[in-house]
Amino acid sequence: MSFNECKTLLGNFSLTQKASINFFDYVHGKIAKDTKNRFVDKNRDSIDIITPENGSIKVIPIYKDMDSSKLSLDKEVAKAVKIITKTDFKNVYFVYPKNDNFTKHIQIKVPILEEACGEYMIKLIPYSLTTIQRRCNGNSTILCK
Repeated sequence: MSFNECKTLLGNFSLTQKASINFFDYVHGKIAKDTKNRFVDKNRDSIDIITPENGSIKVIPIYKDMDSSKLSLDKEVAKAVKIITKTDFKNVYFVYPKNDNFTKHIQIKVPILEEACGEYMIKLIPYSLTTIQRRCNGNSTILCK
């Protein structure tokens, strides 16, 4: 699925909101469905997954067209470093719409964090919109108009 197809699909998801808000709400809805052994908290720009044993995860949905061959991540890396060094979250996942040029998780290593704290994880994650796509292709009037 191309980014433009994602944009159209998310635009059809709710005609009253921006695609970026729809994407955030979609990711939150999928994560919040499974609360077994974890607590999910929705913030203004992130979703916190609090787990008692594996370390908590801050998920930050970002609606933009990603191309794994042309990454420009200065803002995301700076935000992740700030979160990891100033909070209890040592796992930061940036979630983007999956597309033909962004299909696999990418782990980011940051030298300053390697030295300061060995236990951290920054990932870029392509998020599939197949459940919305299936509903739209099935002519559901609830999600697609």
